[in-house]
Amino acid sequence: MRKVGALTVGLVIALLGVLRELFVSTEIRHNEERRLHDSDLTGELNHRTGRLDAGTDPYGWYDDD
Repeated sequence: MRKVGALTVGLVIALLGVLRELFVSTEIRHNEERRLHDSDLTGELNHRTGRLDAGTDPYGWYDDD
């Protein structure tokens, strides 16, 4: 009976660790996104990605000059 309890506790701890890593990774990804208004980059606005780039993305779309 002790083995079942220890196994259950181990699985719960592992599950909590996985959930914590998932939440931490989404916070990091959110903070790494660049914002257009505080960007110091130059280039064309790629509407597909929402970022400035060289204007060479074959799948992106840009404003017409």
